[in-house]
Amino acid sequence: MEPEEGRWNRGIIFFIILSMAKDGPIYGNQVANWISERTDGAWKPSAGSIYPALERLKHRGLIERYEDNGKVMYRMTEKGSNFIAKIKTRHLERSPMAKFMGKLWMDAQNPEERMRFIFTSAQRTSESLEENLKNIREGTEDQKQFEIFLMSYELELEKTLKTLRDARKKLAESQVVKQ
Repeated sequence: MEPEEGRWNRGIIFFIILSMAKDGPIYGNQVANWISERTDGAWKPSAGSIYPALERLKHRGLIERYEDNGKVMYRMTEKGSNFIAKIKTRHLERSPMAKFMGKLWMDAQNPEERMRFIFTSAQRTSESLEENLKNIREGTEDQKQFEIFLMSYELELEKTLKTLRDARKKLAESQVVKQ
């Protein structure tokens, strides 16, 4: 592993740990297994990556360590919850930068890699949609707001489908012209 890749992975591990801890108590091996599952086995961080990250987050006061029936567990602290809230706010404020970085990432890919990335992203979105919608609905007090969200999402999907259909139509037309 290149040194730069190790720094990037450590940074990601911190955010994964915090994201998991906001949902309830966690333990080290659980984090490694979660990452491995989400990356289809492409990345399973070792204990040498997970436990130093847990300790660093504990040292910063973002999580706390405790034992439950002899098992070492970690949970989010109030300071950690505040940190997550601050990151969310900052992310929303910087979403144009995130869009720019995403474009740079896509521009660095060849056409086959782009196709694979877009298709895999669509698959993962589809796979997680039902669970995410259930969580959103349960966490949203204003059901009218949820309905507006659903209608807006449907419109975006319809635009996406139109874009795909138009691309397929152009492809079919170009193949007819070539014959």
